[in-house]
Amino acid sequence: MKRTPRSRTSIAWGAIAVGLLAPVCASAQTATFVSGPSPGDLNCPAEGWHPPRPGGPHIPEPFGGTDMPTAQQLGLLARTVIRDEPVIDPARIPEFALHDGTAAARPRRIAVWGDSHVAAGPFMPTVADAIRSNGISVGTHFLPPTMGRANVRLPTLHAYCIGHGWNTDLAFKSPTPIAAGPALANRIAAAGPESYLWLDFRDADRQATLRQLRIVYRPAGAAEIAFSVNDGPEQSAPLAGNDASETLTLKGDALISTLKLRVTQGELVLQGFILDYDQPPLVTFDVFGLPSSTAHGWANIDPAALGAALHGDSYDAVVLEYGTNEGNVAHFDGDKYAADLTRTLTNMRAVFPHASCVLVGPPDRGVLLARGHPPPDFLTFSRVHAQIEATQVRIGAQFDCVAWDWQDLMGGPGGSYGWAYAIPQLAGNDLTHLTAAGYRRTGLALAKSLGWSGPFPP
Repeated sequence: MKRTPRSRTSIAWGAIAVGLLAPVCASAQTATFVSGPSPGDLNCPAEGWHPPRPGGPHIPEPFGGTDMPTAQQLGLLARTVIRDEPVIDPARIPEFALHDGTAAARPRRIAVWGDSHVAAGPFMPTVADAIRSNGISVGTHFLPPTMGRANVRLPTLHAYCIGHGWNTDLAFKSPTPIAAGPALANRIAAAGPESYLWLDFRDADRQATLRQLRIVYRPAGAAEIAFSVNDGPEQSAPLAGNDASETLTLKGDALISTLKLRVTQGELVLQGFILDYDQPPLVTFDVFGLPSSTAHGWANIDPAALGAALHGDSYDAVVLEYGTNEGNVAHFDGDKYAADLTRTLTNMRAVFPHASCVLVGPPDRGVLLARGHPPPDFLTFSRVHAQIEATQVRIGAQFDCVAWDWQDLMGGPGGSYGWAYAIPQLAGNDLTHLTAAGYRRTGLALAKSLGWSGPFPP
């Protein structure tokens, strides 16, 4: 594909990014591990946390509803409408293209940020599978430290165990801006028996694929961890450094299957893991999903710190999927949302000045009935979501971001009701999340809009 010239705005973003990121200097440490024999499956301690089953968290309903409206109450709103996928001009998102001008596959780094819609379920796996359908290998490069968080799916991991000593600092909830990594969250554990974290990185065939592993952390004073790779002997590593994101690289004479670590001194502020494969995938597809989150997480981070936590990597293309939780209020303030979205995209462009950008707006959302009360305005949330989408179109254009209208795919305002009454059911009974079939249908549509898949199967 022919590259379009960069605009003056993009050049300005580049200058901003250099100014923000230059002062932050990170260092790296390396530990050569002694591998064990052939590691078995993780056997979590009795009190440990195990992977939660995928699913969508319930978003609190401000109006107290619990029951689905009947088809008779909804009338025409119960009719299922599935529109064609939103059309995106490929010239506006050149870095999403998987092939160059000669039709040869090219390496791409792609990242997705969002709320519960992308955190669990088949939405993002469906999009990743669309890339694979082009005969292109896909894998995770930056693994967020969100294992153990409810309703977060990390398909990169075969299994994990995590102790109760881990806390989470969430950027979208923090009262002040925080220095977070790309997950927009830091996981924190102090030395103690509940600071353990065990990870199994093997693929579905239980084969090791990692050549080396980089633990990304932010110093919180002098600290030390003990770690074991592939059930080998436990080794110690000090974690001293300056006030910037750092890495501890684990490498040895064997591929990495499992890692067991615990904090033995001080406090560990974990920002994630960088995965270096023995056979690197052509496309890396990193998903940073946090249930209940909003784009305010981007508005509330230190962009210099986030850029430093990538440790020399960047992304060619980014997707920001937000809006459902921003609209979950009794009285939506459009001006406040526009200001927050502006800060969000300002920070995003400070880190990724030249990345192609797509904003996925919220799906349609219905209103549940409160028992003993008359039917509400069924389009209460639908109108708010339409306003959010319009704001994403307007503000996004100022930052060279294309808006993707999920609500329109569902038939426009009120479409969630028809998707809930579809056969098979496409929207969940909470009228906020979708079913597995609905997320797969949405994933196919987004992939097609991005130019990654052809006609839909029957």
